[in-house]
Amino acid sequence: MTVDNFFLKLSVTKNLWMEMLLVKHTKFLTALGAFLLVVLTLSACAPSEDAVKNSSSSAKSDKKVTLNIGTMPAPDSLPLYVAQKEGYFKDQDLDVKLTNFKSPKERDAAISGGQLDAAVTDVVALASYVNGDLGWKSATGLTGYFGIVTSDDSVKNVADLKGRSVATLPRQTPTFYLYQQLKQNGLSANDVTIKEVPAIPARLQLVEQKKADATILPDPFLSMAKASGLKEIAKSDPKTYQTTILGVDKKLGDDKATLAKLTTAYNKAVAQINKHKASDYQEILTKDLGFPEAVAKNYTLPHYEKAGRVPAKMLQAALNYAKEEGILKNYIDASHYQLPVAK
Repeated sequence: MTVDNFFLKLSVTKNLWMEMLLVKHTKFLTALGAFLLVVLTLSACAPSEDAVKNSSSSAKSDKKVTLNIGTMPAPDSLPLYVAQKEGYFKDQDLDVKLTNFKSPKERDAAISGGQLDAAVTDVVALASYVNGDLGWKSATGLTGYFGIVTSDDSVKNVADLKGRSVATLPRQTPTFYLYQQLKQNGLSANDVTIKEVPAIPARLQLVEQKKADATILPDPFLSMAKASGLKEIAKSDPKTYQTTILGVDKKLGDDKATLAKLTTAYNKAVAQINKHKASDYQEILTKDLGFPEAVAKNYTLPHYEKAGRVPAKMLQAALNYAKEEGILKNYIDASHYQLPVAK
């Protein structure tokens, strides 16, 4: 082989190796570019840590249901405040706002205005919601009671009220209770003189001043009356005589899942209350339920009942009374206005 041929062959071999290296290098760069493109694409598609947290938080908040519930300054409302304080509503993913109304008139105005999803109310007031076609129904009976008190020493029992004056207001649940008590004792509404007094404190004052012989009171006014020396001649048993209810609007009444959660929270509060004394709830009694401190200190809590339907016979009697008093235009079937207790 000549020197020229040798160098020619060497040059060809060199060029061949250079081409092979260039091809391999090009393939490597192509593969590397494709890999990087896939990585960048996956990174862009993957949610950030903040996005994951926000998504989780949003999903959790979407489960919460907000409820506006009206309460009254009476022991009937205590389980709702305990459920709020102990976090039982929160445990059920319920965001509950409790609004305390000082009078039934204010509460009923809020109900008529669509401001409440539920409210502590009573069987006669329910008749007015039915008459107004508001779509409200009873979700459960509540633990409440009335007492009839007198300042007249000669009045020993309800039968002794014959010919006496009673401070109350017609077309309301306390008067419904009075009429039932009169009937059980062989009397009728015509056997007493009704002094129409809208405000409960004014009724109590009239009896204390002996300007009326008797009146019908819920707590805390019943405890206040007894503390001032008035005599109790009758008292309803909240276990068998339920006139206070938790009324709900149509939307909540149709939402069985939310009603079940509300019932669960309520029942947990009831169980908690029954393990304690009034002294454990002094702040709620005085701040939210209208008890004077001196009365709250000596108050004995009733035994609270779990959520349950108002006895059908009682609810029907209350609605019949509402018809007789002109609250309802027609007699109605009580079973249409009471929901099954949600579970």
